[in-house]
Amino acid sequence: MPCRTGADRRVRIVPSGVPASRIAVIDAETTPALDLRAGTTWSSRWWLSKPAASWSLTLRNKASGRTVRTLSGGEARGLASASWDGRDAAGKYVPNGAYTWTLTAKPADGVGADLSVSGTVPVTGGAAVWRDMAGDDGFGDLLTVDGAGAVSLYRGNGTGGVSSRVAGSGGALPAGSVLVPVGDVDGDRCADVLVRAGDELRAYRPGCGKVVGASSPYTSIGKGWGQYDRLTSPGDLNGGGFADLIARQQSTGDIYFYAGTADHHLKPRVRIQTNWKLYQWITGAGDLNGDGRGDLLGRDAAGVLWRYHGTAAGGVTKRERVGGGWNAFTGLY
Repeated sequence: MPCRTGADRRVRIVPSGVPASRIAVIDAETTPALDLRAGTTWSSRWWLSKPAASWSLTLRNKASGRTVRTLSGGEARGLASASWDGRDAAGKYVPNGAYTWTLTAKPADGVGADLSVSGTVPVTGGAAVWRDMAGDDGFGDLLTVDGAGAVSLYRGNGTGGVSSRVAGSGGALPAGSVLVPVGDVDGDRCADVLVRAGDELRAYRPGCGKVVGASSPYTSIGKGWGQYDRLTSPGDLNGGGFADLIARQQSTGDIYFYAGTADHHLKPRVRIQTNWKLYQWITGAGDLNGDGRGDLLGRDAAGVLWRYHGTAAGGVTKRERVGGGWNAFTGLY
């Protein structure tokens, strides 16, 4: 508003007739990426066109849309700044991948709409994403093993495709080994692999970005696993914070749930279903319905695909039909 001096020599402020402008960002500095293994933080500053009464910063996982952290502040006189340590509201490292940040601010003068600006920051070195065997990009990968036990990796590209073959360099696993990607079992923020070698189940820890092989360190979980004809991990089925295992007994078709632990072992098995011989394939599919628990898919002899959601008790819900025609594929992994 302009100032005018009257005949009495007093200064008066008079309306200009021009509406006040809305609050906006006139300049900004944001860290382009966050590498948690380097011990860095994501720091940002936004210069505002006018003071804000308050502001908040919301960070969401770009893939799931879930809010992982909200930071806020009071009055900002032309500058709002925030830093994020890559942890969620519970203090845990967020999974690797891209995160969307949104800054909102209320104008201090109450004129105009609230400010809302957004951007994206990639996070690496955080919690391992289930089946991200390559390490840090947050995309699921594919492992293959040939008859001689040689393992290869195909990296997911985030658009439904995979990279060219990456041959493992750690030596061949025992012939006939069955691989079960399980995510991070021991809390080192690297994806791990369960391997059934003969009658023994082993928990291999290849390390971030490495393909599992014979030279990878492992912990023996135990013997007696030859009785199962299907082994799969749905991720964290019961919401306990660790990757779990599902096994089908070959003789009866009964389904057993093994809860994961932090020390590369499994809790005693619990039978959760009986006679699942109707399914030719059973596979852990991760969290399909966004409730934070891993789910299962089963394909019957007619080629119909069925979905089971995990429960907090380590069981599964009543099955739901996904669709037919799935007998066109030789397997589900």
